[in-house]
Amino acid sequence: MRQDPACLTRLYEDLHDPLVRIARLYVRDRMVAEDIVADSFVRLHRAMPSLPEDTNLEGYLVTIVKNLSLNYLKSVAIHKRAEEEMSNHQVRLIREGIRSLSSLNPEELFASDVQRLVNEAMDRMDDLTRAVFMESRYSDKTYAEIARDLGISVRRVHTEMQKSLNLLRAALQDYLPAWLLTLYLDHIFR
Repeated sequence: MRQDPACLTRLYEDLHDPLVRIARLYVRDRMVAEDIVADSFVRLHRAMPSLPEDTNLEGYLVTIVKNLSLNYLKSVAIHKRAEEEMSNHQVRLIREGIRSLSSLNPEELFASDVQRLVNEAMDRMDDLTRAVFMESRYSDKTYAEIARDLGISVRRVHTEMQKSLNLLRAALQDYLPAWLLTLYLDHIFR
């Protein structure tokens, strides 16, 4: 009688809904409960040939549903713990990134490299260009004052300043974007 497909069909018709309710009590999700019950019937079908004749099939099915529900809950718990650990790790990484970025001072980071490049560019300037540049940027003199001190025309001061700034832009063009370079040069030399 147990090998009769009608027996399994009758069990399914009689027990499907109550077993889904039992599984739902554990897993709290109707679709998961449905899957568990379906899997339980498949397992019963596979086990039936080896079960003793006096096995209570209803009790056997309830036990399968309970065990599959518990396995599902354990799996969910493991996944939740793994997600929490990953989330905690990500939060730690984000906090470290914020801390690093908060303590990062771009001026300090680039200042020594930029200053080295500026010094190298100034070393390549001829004496008059360097003198005009230094008087303008470091001594904060006007073009008229520089012209008077160096004995040249204001127009020549302007030309020498253009030469010096062009040399500096060329020296720093690969190091900083043009707009940042302009801001930085103004900050350093004002």
